[in-house]
Amino acid sequence: MDLRKEIKHDNELYLYSNGKLIYKRWINQGYSKVFDKMAYGKDTFVSIIEDDEGNIKHRRKIFINGEVCDSTEEFWNKYTNQIGSDAAKNFGRNLDALNDALYAEGPGYPENCIIEIIGCQKLENVFGKDKFDILIELFQKANCVELIVDRERK
Repeated sequence: MDLRKEIKHDNELYLYSNGKLIYKRWINQGYSKVFDKMAYGKDTFVSIIEDDEGNIKHRRKIFINGEVCDSTEEFWNKYTNQIGSDAAKNFGRNLDALNDALYAEGPGYPENCIIEIIGCQKLENVFGKDKFDILIELFQKANCVELIVDRERK
C-alpha cells in the first residue's frame, strides 16, 4: 500500500492511499473528512478536535449526500443510519422530531457532532424550500452541531 501525505495552502492536510484521496483535514479550522470509509472502518468516521482548554475531543461526522435522496424518507434514513441505533430507535423522522432531538436531547439526538450536507439544491426540491430552510436553521442553531453545507444559505 502506497501512503502519501501532502500539506497545501498551509492549512490543508491530504492523505492519499494508492493515489486515491482518503482523508482531508483543515488544520486551522479543526475538522476533517474521511473520503474512503473502507480504508478506515465504520467506527473511524470521526473528527478529532482540541477545545479551548487543550483537551482532545472526538466528534462524529455525519455526512449526508442530498444528491442521492429522492424523498424526505431517504434523507431521514441517511441521518438515522449515522446517529446510532439507540438514538434513531424512536426518532419521528420529521422537523418536529428533529427539533426535539436537537434541543431536548430526544430520540434522534446526534450528540456533539459535525454534520455535512451536500446536494442542498436537490434537497431543497425534495423538502420544499421553506421546510429545507427550517431544517438547516435547526442544525445551525443547535449547540451540539457544527454544520457544513455545500453552498451559502440565504
